[in-house]
Amino acid sequence: MIRRLRLLSYAFCLVLLAATAPQRASAGACGVALNPVLVLASGVSFGLYSPGAATAATSSGTITVTCTVVLGSTLPSFSVALSAGTNGTFAQRKMAFGTARLNYNLYTSPALTTIWGDGTTPTMTQSYAASGGLALTTFTVYGSVPTHQFSALGLFGDGITVTVTY
Repeated sequence: MIRRLRLLSYAFCLVLLAATAPQRASAGACGVALNPVLVLASGVSFGLYSPGAATAATSSGTITVTCTVVLGSTLPSFSVALSAGTNGTFAQRKMAFGTARLNYNLYTSPALTTIWGDGTTPTMTQSYAASGGLALTTFTVYGSVPTHQFSALGLFGDGITVTVTY
């Protein structure tokens, strides 16, 4: 008998890295108090999970980094790190539903080979070089839930903090 688990990862929190409201920022001055960098993240939702499936459940989400005042602004160089989540380890992030857990992880590419974390071994961060001259850029986050995890039925989730350093 194949049980289907309802699985939804709230894998990202909306993070605003500057609380100052923009006020007539000069063109090109992104990443300063009057024109802070804004970070928006969408969740990675895995939908229905079947532990007996032949392949892992996969999905993706996005992280968008932009200047608050877009017109005439360009992003500074920066890196994007993801926290380990509530389980506290990158080796195997875990989603929770009460006391039940499901393993999952977040990756930098659809190949699902490099864990997106804070740069500590074995994880990597994503970077943007200011030479691109953009006021907005988007990164894709790839997620995977391994097969053969039998757990309680429910809505599973985790909280990931997105940190942009510039």
